[in-house]
Amino acid sequence: MSLVFRYLFAIFYLYSALGYFFGFMQLPEMTGMAQQLISAEVDSGLMTFVKITELVGSILLFSDLLAPLALAVLAPITINILFFILVLNPSITVIGVSMFLVHLFLVLNYRERYMLLFRKTDSSKRSQKTAA
Repeated sequence: MSLVFRYLFAIFYLYSALGYFFGFMQLPEMTGMAQQLISAEVDSGLMTFVKITELVGSILLFSDLLAPLALAVLAPITINILFFILVLNPSITVIGVSMFLVHLFLVLNYRERYMLLFRKTDSSKRSQKTAA
């Protein structure tokens, strides 16, 4: 089940990134603050950076080599998409919430690897390794 979700999540981000760079994905009509935000992201170059990140993240998810890292890197983008949809484009709330839940499911699937980040290490062993 997690493999299916991981591939679907990777396909979404791959499609989003390639659609941006090759112009085959049209954004829905937006007005007001939503349009201003998207325009500012595109004009500043931030959107290009985000799409490169999505592309690299999706490739890492497909390969499963660094899937936990890819999920960590893509987390701010997923949260930003969720926030954007909930606040500025609530007509497609299902998409944002679904993406967030799939991301959360995948993070929980790799929780053992993330827990290593919070494991307490013995500082005396660490200082011996750096001294050697």
